[in-house]
Amino acid sequence: MAGTPAGDPMYPPNPASPEPRPRYIRASFMAPGEAMLRETRSTRWYHLPGPTFALVILLLLDYGLESWRHGWPGVPGLTDGFGRVGTELQNLFGDAGPRYFAYFFGLLTLLAALWLLVRYLRWRRTAYAVTTDRVILQRGVVTVDFDEVPVSKVRAVDVHQTGFERILRYGTIKISSEGDNPIANEAWHGIPHPWEFSKLVDAAAQRYTRQR
Repeated sequence: MAGTPAGDPMYPPNPASPEPRPRYIRASFMAPGEAMLRETRSTRWYHLPGPTFALVILLLLDYGLESWRHGWPGVPGLTDGFGRVGTELQNLFGDAGPRYFAYFFGLLTLLAALWLLVRYLRWRRTAYAVTTDRVILQRGVVTVDFDEVPVSKVRAVDVHQTGFERILRYGTIKISSEGDNPIANEAWHGIPHPWEFSKLVDAAAQRYTRQR
């Protein structure tokens, strides 16, 4: 695709071109003769916008409050609004009122920052892949959990996309398989180009069937 950033996990390589070496899946997990067809992380557009937006808004509110308390350059409308609330709190509780009000917003900002960190780590620690032999889910950075479905056991790949997700080119995938498999019917959210991923799984399963 013209203009696609090289190496960006949101835009994986052409599905017709097997990758020579895994980028996210540990190479030691690959069997001899097994080729990587596609590996990806879920898109950042699924994990990060919500907490990022919340953090930016709270930082703006923090600045609006502190600009009133310390006489910094104000934010039109926001600083005056906090000034009115802060004055009321000061009248009711003395100097402690505005200070604890600032502590409350500081706590909310810290929680938003932790939320963003958790979502970022969840994005970084999870990778998905389809090879010539398996569909793979890898979780973890230091300690790694590795689950797989042999392509011979795959019975269906369900793809779900909302209208918003179609615009941003990601969706949810569910792998249905024979037997009791830990990742069967588990929703994989935020998968970039989910229909291409689904077609690769189907093609690998059909190739396995023809080779039997």
